[in-house]
Amino acid sequence: MNILVLAAGYGNRMDDLTKNIPKPMLKINQKMLIDYAIEIAQKISHQRIFVNTHYQNQILESYIKENYIDIFISHEPNILGTGGAIKKIQNDDLLVLNTDNLWQETFVNEIKESINFFNENEHVENLLLVNSNSEIFDLDMKNKNIINFPSINHNTRFQGCHLIRNKSLNHYPDIFNIQDYWINCSIEGKLYGYETFSVNPHVGTKELYLKNQ
Repeated sequence: MNILVLAAGYGNRMDDLTKNIPKPMLKINQKMLIDYAIEIAQKISHQRIFVNTHYQNQILESYIKENYIDIFISHEPNILGTGGAIKKIQNDDLLVLNTDNLWQETFVNEIKESINFFNENEHVENLLLVNSNSEIFDLDMKNKNIINFPSINHNTRFQGCHLIRNKSLNHYPDIFNIQDYWINCSIEGKLYGYETFSVNPHVGTKELYLKNQ
């Protein structure tokens, strides 16, 4: 299994905070968001860790190369969207981590358990880590943990982490958002949620970022 850390976005929701630096390099508790994600990824069994880049890529890539070894950069001269970013590097099952979340050490075991579930249930094409004790919900999880997407009713929240089967995006365009795949995956009954106990704070907007300072 490979791991992809998503770090290519423009950071528009951060307003002026990302005028001169990419969003993954913003800090909470004196630690960059990209560091939270990479450090979690390094604790998970993997073949390769990828980080995709686009906005202010030279700053981010220099930082990664100076501070980490064996991290593969997937630069996107033209931004590919979350689905295109996955398709570009996918040659194995893939764990995808957002840098919009404040990754906690307690989440490592939950990710490992979700990987075990994913490996044992081959009918699951895409497994979203979710939490039903969050203050805000954005997904609908039915019986047997099947996710309805797009969701009209909301009873759980995406935790910024998901697992996706190798070759599952072969027939998709090179530029697209992963939610397009989730729609088709949901129609086929292959989009599942994995309930976590740890709440993984979302800090992807200026308001939420400042709230977590």
